Amino acid sequence: MTGSSPATQESHARLLAVEPVLSRIAPLRDLVSDLPPATLFHAGPPFTPGRKLPAPVLNSVLAAIRHEGWAETAKEAQAALESGAVSLAPAQDIGLVTPLAFVVGPSMYCLAVNDAKNPKAIRLSPLNDGPLPDCLRFGTGRAAGLDLLRGLTGGIGADLAANLKPTPLLPVLAAGLKGGDDLHGRVSAAQESVRGFFGPALSVESAAYLVKANQFVLNVIMAATALMIGAGAGVPGSSMVVASGGNGIDHGYKLASEPERWIIRPANRPIGPKMQESAEALPAIGDSAVIDAAGFGAACLRFAPDLAGLKGHVDDAYFTEAAHDAFIGLHPALPFPGLKLGLDLARSRACLGIMLGMVGASGTEGLVGRGVAPWPAS
Repeated sequence: MTGSSPATQESHARLLAVEPVLSRIAPLRDLVSDLPPATLFHAGPPFTPGRKLPAPVLNSVLAAIRHEGWAETAKEAQAALESGAVSLAPAQDIGLVTPLAFVVGPSMYCLAVNDAKNPKAIRLSPLNDGPLPDCLRFGTGRAAGLDLLRGLTGGIGADLAANLKPTPLLPVLAAGLKGGDDLHGRVSAAQESVRGFFGPALSVESAAYLVKANQFVLNVIMAATALMIGAGAGVPGSSMVVASGGNGIDHGYKLASEPERWIIRPANRPIGPKMQESAEALPAIGDSAVIDAAGFGAACLRFAPDLAGLKGHVDDAYFTEAAHDAFIGLHPALPFPGLKLGLDLARSRACLGIMLGMVGASGTEGLVGRGVAPWPAS
């Protein structure tokens, strides 16, 4: 682990000690005590007061307000937000990670990942909200996406909770990498493990949801990696990243030496091929950036042949072991060539980025492509 300070190596050792286990599914209000009233939780750092929300985030906020029963119509939801009757807060500040533009309210079902050695250490992520084009995480606010969310809260979530089998997740990460996943832009190999998370009594409706929600495992990976990097927090002098996310305007991250402080920089737009060439992609959004801060995602493109379409768009170094220059050291449960975990911003690097779905900036297009958002300049 040459190249990182002793303090940073201590954070890395704490990361390595974590044994993440998918342990529980329940509404957010049952997993986090003392939630602030009428508050929704978004990806990335806090929004600057008075600054206009990105359209995809606003769409998701208005849908979430209606889902929580705090307003009947989109117009009433807008009024509740503007009056301050509903507040917004960063999800990672309560140990929650949420994908892209998805916004989490107290009634929404979330999955919990605990450390087998320290059950009080926990990270949460909402249940995946289903397939394109209706899912709310891409910020279109479609009525069908709200209907799917209500289905999760209305029955599927409880059924998944009742049939969940506690599942160690390091083997799931290893299976994904072995099967050609980078564990962010591609998760199809890891997704094959999902049905095994649940017992045979799962309802037909819930089983169908797991098939349609073909990135269900991504939210699990988010919580697992957030738990792993978060374990390194609280080491004076450590430059390991312990939280990371974008809100569509800014990218924020936290260091192990100051785990309560967001360091905020302008977010970069993902670079890569587009499905809708004329659409403008929103700057980096989503707490899935924790996956890349752990050492997966953009640093693991060489393990994911299906993502070779990014060649010619991003630096060639992403497809070599140099992509892990910024990371601290090996993980014994993940013995892949050159794979290192724990992002150390004090290390020199050939490249550093976040593998992301491109969210259409107008809030109407949804997914417009996939790419790598460069890590923001210091």
